[in-house]
Amino acid sequence: MFTHYTFLRNLAFVLFGGLLLVSCKKMVSIKAPVSSLTTEKIFANNQQANEAVSGIYLSLISGTKRISTNLGWDVFSAGLTTLAAGMSAGEFYPYSTASIGDEYYLSTNALTFNNTQAPTNIWSSAYKSIYIANSVVEGIEAAASNNFSDSARKVLMGEAKFLRAFCYFYLTNFFGDVPLSLSTDFNATALLPRAPQQQVYEQILQDLLAAEQLLLETYAVSGNRRTRANKWAAKAFLARVYLYLKNYEQAAAKATEVINNTSLFQLEPLPENVFKTTSREAIWQLRQAEGSNSGLFYGDVPEADEFIPNPPNTSSPWVYISDELRNAFEPGDLRYSKWTDSTTGILPGMPVPEKAHRYPAKYTRNPGRLPASVPTQYLMVFRLAEQYLIRAEAIANGAPGGEPEALKDLKKIRDRANIDDLPAGVNVLDAIAKERQTELFAEWGARWFDLKRTGKAAAVLSAVTMKNPWLGDYQLLYPIPQIELDKTPFLLQNPGYTQQ
Repeated sequence: MFTHYTFLRNLAFVLFGGLLLVSCKKMVSIKAPVSSLTTEKIFANNQQANEAVSGIYLSLISGTKRISTNLGWDVFSAGLTTLAAGMSAGEFYPYSTASIGDEYYLSTNALTFNNTQAPTNIWSSAYKSIYIANSVVEGIEAAASNNFSDSARKVLMGEAKFLRAFCYFYLTNFFGDVPLSLSTDFNATALLPRAPQQQVYEQILQDLLAAEQLLLETYAVSGNRRTRANKWAAKAFLARVYLYLKNYEQAAAKATEVINNTSLFQLEPLPENVFKTTSREAIWQLRQAEGSNSGLFYGDVPEADEFIPNPPNTSSPWVYISDELRNAFEPGDLRYSKWTDSTTGILPGMPVPEKAHRYPAKYTRNPGRLPASVPTQYLMVFRLAEQYLIRAEAIANGAPGGEPEALKDLKKIRDRANIDDLPAGVNVLDAIAKERQTELFAEWGARWFDLKRTGKAAAVLSAVTMKNPWLGDYQLLYPIPQIELDKTPFLLQNPGYTQQ
């Protein structure tokens, strides 16, 4: 295991290291394209090409630093999306009452163009991974080695395009229009303007549809762990994208394909098993470094390190569950008892009501924090429960099936949570929104994006006490990082964020 991750780190930080360091200076304008020498060496055979693609995954779960003390604030895909969007959505709030800092500005929806680092880190980490994905796409296309088989080319190309689409999905949902960089060529990317969100989504769909055709149906590439994208991950991602685009028939169809594959996917009967490495519900997970090479987090999922106090039940939490989220859970809901936890710890001189001691706990800390421990959880990205919720919402919005079928999908989720059936005459779309809130809380900004895509964000969030006075609907997009605006005249700031 040590050898495997050492090699991955060498690949990501040595072969791609110079390229990524340039990207710190200019996220879209990256000067060092893949050279013919680099392409020849990295894509000389199936194994080396496979490790090149593994470098994209490594950048998503570990960033592009050799070690980070705070991945949750460094990397959009290693906790930052969940943290930042969760605070913006009012899922949880910072434990500290200080009226300054990233957590405060996100929780109160009081961002300015320069008062928090979160938008910059989301932007920079996503574009770094996009750059690696672009270099892999170009490397596969240019590789001429007879030892690099056609079958491997197809699968690895599918993964690279899937991961590029993944990064752009989060960029456009945070920022709206974003530069659409599909090349490592400095001349092609140096002065890219922001592409309309519709064009970004068109590229996401193009990449995902290609990935769906190219990827394997099994998890053989990752040794049957669900930690590399396959055809089913592409279908699940397509279902989500189609839902966001209000293409309800296609959203329901793709979700159904995944749901019907019962040989691979089943809802875990117990909530406490959903996020384990062995979860049958998992469609795609990100695998963190393990064992003696696992860095500062002892094999933990980065989000565990961000959310779980240490020790878990006696230290003060970093964030606590909001009243709005607490009140969304029905009596007896196992998701509340199993996916949140409480602590008696409080900071000296900071009396906080008992409710503020409840924090998200879908992940757990490594018992004993032993460097040699093997993880019991991976970071969940796509899971089956979301596919049921996607299909239910698509059907409720007119996809074939009718309201009774949508309610059947909701019942699957509610039965596992051990809560009563919905009453007759319930508003199905409202019920779905509530179920998404309690099922997908603290997962990849789902609540934040749901409120925005359904047009409910301003009304819901402006009524939250901590977010008053509501400064304006412009807060529903994050500001473009000022450091990026300073580099090119073709990037324009999102409306509402004026320099002060």
